[in-house]
Amino acid sequence: MPTLIIYATTLFTLALILYSTAIWSERRSPDIKRWQILVFFIGVVADAWGVWLSYLFVGQLVFTPHAILGFTALILMLLHFVWLLVVFISGNQQKIMYFRRFGLVVWSVWLLSYLSGFVSGIQKLL
Repeated sequence: MPTLIIYATTLFTLALILYSTAIWSERRSPDIKRWQILVFFIGVVADAWGVWLSYLFVGQLVFTPHAILGFTALILMLLHFVWLLVVFISGNQQKIMYFRRFGLVVWSVWLLSYLSGFVSGIQKLL
């Protein structure tokens, strides 16, 4: 397996761990904590870096279902992070409720993207 893909896969898996930790810990706590914001941010950076390495490996944008889902998930995660900052700064409890619902949807889309990449990667190896 090419080195760039190994690094990208490692970063995507790190993003999965960090996103999951941030999303699920945030859902279980009454308010948003600074460490959750940091974990979420590092997850976004890991995901974006993995996308960049994948792009470098392929050498161009390829619009496969996995790529479209992956870009959509990354954009949603970026929007979710911005919303996280807005909710944290405002402290508005009603916004937190909507934020948590949106977060679970975004995490699910991102997880589908991760799994579709896993499946397509396994198919290429076989």
